[in-house]
Amino acid sequence: MLYRFCFFDADDRATASEELEVRSLLDAIARAHMLLKSRPHHQAIEVWVGNSLTYRAQQDRAAA
Repeated sequence: MLYRFCFFDADDRATASEELEVRSLLDAIARAHMLLKSRPHHQAIEVWVGNSLTYRAQQDRAAA
């Protein structure tokens, strides 16, 4: 299934997005966390399927 990953800055503005083929929502959530961890300049990520927001995660400020 095709998922869209949208990245947000500290002001909660969308700064980038990627569409990736992922097997399931659980895989998409795991991928979102990996993407967010590998791109610390983004503060949050959303996972979308079509027009539906399915998940949102933010950087762990304590770990940053």
